[in-house]
Amino acid sequence: MHLIMKTIGGLVLAACSAAALEKELVDQIVKSAQNIERDANMVSKALKVKQVDKGEVNRMIGDMTTDVNKLQELVTNFESTNPTLSDRDKIDWQLVKDKVQLLEIFHGQKQKLATEDMTKNRGMIRAHADGLVVRAQKLQVTANKLRRG
Repeated sequence: MHLIMKTIGGLVLAACSAAALEKELVDQIVKSAQNIERDANMVSKALKVKQVDKGEVNRMIGDMTTDVNKLQELVTNFESTNPTLSDRDKIDWQLVKDKVQLLEIFHGQKQKLATEDMTKNRGMIRAHADGLVVRAQKLQVTANKLRRG
């Protein structure tokens, strides 16, 4: 009987640890999305002024690359834990992955435009940055749904 109670206790502890890990990863996904939103806002604002500091904009885009890469890593880590999600959470998780892919696409396109000719592509880069802001906000909302467990 004592052995059975220890086994059950161990299983409960393992389940709690997995849930805590999943919550921590979701928190980090939300934080990365917030960082991307902040960085994209900064890029958009920097491109509004007449005399654009190209070096500063490229630095901000580089910072955003770090955030996007971290987000990709977090998604991969979350999936590698083989989380046990409810059917509702599985749908939300798929939406999170889709939104992360959209962020990657927008960021990649913005990065490409900036390296080609920032002066010529200024409006498009700013539009992509504004699109990143909206998508990062939507990602935060969807990721927060996973906290409801």
